[in-house]
Amino acid sequence: MKNSALNYSPSKSREKVLQTLYEMEIGGKELNEILIKNSSKKSNSFYLQMLNGVVEDKERIDQILTKYIDRPKEKLDPIERNALRIAIYEFLNKKIDKAVAINEAIRISKKYGTSDGYKLVNAVLDNLFNSEKI
Repeated sequence: MKNSALNYSPSKSREKVLQTLYEMEIGGKELNEILIKNSSKKSNSFYLQMLNGVVEDKERIDQILTKYIDRPKEKLDPIERNALRIAIYEFLNKKIDKAVAINEAIRISKKYGTSDGYKLVNAVLDNLFNSEKI
């Protein structure tokens, strides 16, 4: 039997990070409370590293994000806001290709967000990555 940690793809892990951030934000739950309830996620190191990174670096991520949106970040749909946070975190800390960060954020926004939310995500990230020296 394979180790379940090996069965997690980065794409699925990003979706789980998005879902957890959403649960924290909308449900008002603390990260530890969510992780205790979902102990199976603890075996996914990619998920845990990214989730903890976004949570710990949220202030810096939001400062960058705020420069590239045309409204207060609180007015963004929670799915799009957190998809943007994940993409910015990954690019800042994992040094992944800009296109991968943008495509993954668009993909999860299309899957979980509002019908046109992915367009906002695409525009913001494209503008940010072409302007910012990150």
